[in-house]
Amino acid sequence: MGAAGESPRERYRMQRGQRLRERGFSQLEVIPVVMLVGIIAAIAIPRFPTPPQTGVVTSKLIQDISYAKGLSNRLQTKCGIYFIDSSSYRVFQDDDINNAAINPVTGEDHVVTLSGRFSGVTVSPNFGTTLKFDTIGTPLDGSDTVLTAPPSINIAVAGDGGEKTIRIEPNTGQLRVD
Repeated sequence: MGAAGESPRERYRMQRGQRLRERGFSQLEVIPVVMLVGIIAAIAIPRFPTPPQTGVVTSKLIQDISYAKGLSNRLQTKCGIYFIDSSSYRVFQDDDINNAAINPVTGEDHVVTLSGRFSGVTVSPNFGTTLKFDTIGTPLDGSDTVLTAPPSINIAVAGDGGEKTIRIEPNTGQLRVD
């Protein structure tokens, strides 16, 4: 028998309980740490910058231009993009800027308005308000003139995140971003 009349079994239980208590953290240790992490997160999260919206709008516009080019080939008619103003545009079909193509994702008229999280982003083409594609993908202006302006046809996208330029190569209609 051990000290104060303890049996070996009781001594083992006491030592085991003491070891289990030593393995973890007490609530008094955990609560301040969690509070400190919460305070740091509350201070740090608002300081992270918002993602550049110019890049998102540029990607969307490139997708829409590619869609209009492909649509002109599939429908065998002139399709394109009509820039309503610096913050909205419409993908059109059948050589009619007022005949909006159907958005394949939403099933609604394909009209894009840069509002909400995209407000402040502007789109400025250097060739007028209309970009058309003929049935083989050649870029045209609103009066059906082949766009061959050297060095290329540009659409500037400006706003949060700087400015990006979409270049549309004459004759081929290939797209690239600078």
